[in-house]
Amino acid sequence: MLEGKGIPSVVMGTFEFEQLAKMEAKNRGMADLPLALIPHPLGGIREDEVLKKAELVIDVVVQALTVKGARL
Repeated sequence: MLEGKGIPSVVMGTFEFEQLAKMEAKNRGMADLPLALIPHPLGGIREDEVLKKAELVIDVVVQALTVKGARL
């Protein structure tokens, strides 16, 4: 996994799977792994809907990869 190698990472998923994502991150020793969560569903939607959802989390992703992490 990239985060385990010191490469800042963010997991993108939907709110519906937030607890599962947190549990898996904790179980793998990465409880602080940033999550970029969007409304469900992510799959099976039109491209314009994907772009709208991406806009909801772009700031979370940029901050997690640059401000907090900057370990490159």
